[in-house]
Amino acid sequence: MKLKSKEDFFKLKEETVKKRAQDKDIKLLIGFGTCGIAAGAKIIEKAIEKGLAERNIKNAKIVRVGCVGYCYAEPTIEIVYPEGGSVILGNIKSENALDVIDMHILNKSFESQYVIPRNFE
Repeated sequence: MKLKSKEDFFKLKEETVKKRAQDKDIKLLIGFGTCGIAAGAKIIEKAIEKGLAERNIKNAKIVRVGCVGYCYAEPTIEIVYPEGGSVILGNIKSENALDVIDMHILNKSFESQYVIPRNFE
């Protein structure tokens, strides 16, 4: 949709807000910037996909995103809950992908050894 006016923008915003309100999936935003890829984002993505399938979790979707600004903690995953809130995890390894799923997808915890502090809001 090409935005030609301020009204077009507000209409698009309203449609997007409605669409997001209907979405009940947990989003796993995996950082696929240059440093994320170099640190193993592709391996993490495969491990998370496998873990979700093993646990038959259908309400979680993996989304590749660009740089998230936490180069020191790559690979990173931001988990966004449909009811609001999110948690950013860092230094994820394929061997702890199941921990991430258990703690942050199934139990919706905002605390673990993988949580990295936000330096913005």
